[in-house]
Amino acid sequence: MIGLRTRHSLVQFLATQEPAVSIVMLGKYGVQHMALSSNHLLSGLLNIVRDLDDRTLMLVVAEVAATLRDLRARVSPKARFDERLHDLTQCLLLDGYALQDAQLVRVDPSIGDEAPVEDELIVALQNSGAPQAADVVTKIADSAQAYRATPPDYNAALVNARVALETLAADVAADVASTMTNPPIYNPAKWGEVIGFLRLSGEITIEEEKGLAGVFGFLSRGAHRPVGLPEDQMARLGRSLALNMCWFLLKNRLVRRSN
Repeated sequence: MIGLRTRHSLVQFLATQEPAVSIVMLGKYGVQHMALSSNHLLSGLLNIVRDLDDRTLMLVVAEVAATLRDLRARVSPKARFDERLHDLTQCLLLDGYALQDAQLVRVDPSIGDEAPVEDELIVALQNSGAPQAADVVTKIADSAQAYRATPPDYNAALVNARVALETLAADVAADVASTMTNPPIYNPAKWGEVIGFLRLSGEITIEEEKGLAGVFGFLSRGAHRPVGLPEDQMARLGRSLALNMCWFLLKNRLVRRSN
């Protein structure tokens, strides 16, 4: 489903319109008792969109996709509309959706009705107590910012996602080592040694080590590849793999620590 970042981007996009436009559009899908004014439009829209159920939110975004020409005609200067649309489009792509041919299209068949892993990962990191949790969260945000930039920097999006994964793995390894009497020696600045230590310590299996190494290699090659996937989708795929591996490392450590 659509994540928190995209909800906020939708608020910024709707704020390019007169309040009445948003009132009618949202009311069309059952949102009632809206009090939107030009003076407090952003905060009013945020209070509404933040609490929308997923189904209603998807219907609103689908209507946006279907009426872009009408919505753009209402805004002056047009650059204001175009900038907010670009941000919304990139945020949707990060969630696995695209605005194509006046429709909202799911470009990632693996996504379901659950919350995006990024939202859950950030909350889990903030509650984990990991020494570098804030740095990991920052790199995840930097990755998204590079993806949403004008023009997008897809390689930077992958680099930041890779750094987030490296940083979290180093934290997990340090936590594992702290529980051992004579932990194997490894260099925390070297990815191969970190995940090798995690395997030797029993934190991860050989198969899981191979999976982490594979994702790291995928991220290291960048988004420019002579394959069928467009660069934006290649970058999104790599970033998604990195976040899922971060999620695995963190949840795996938390479960093992509690046992």
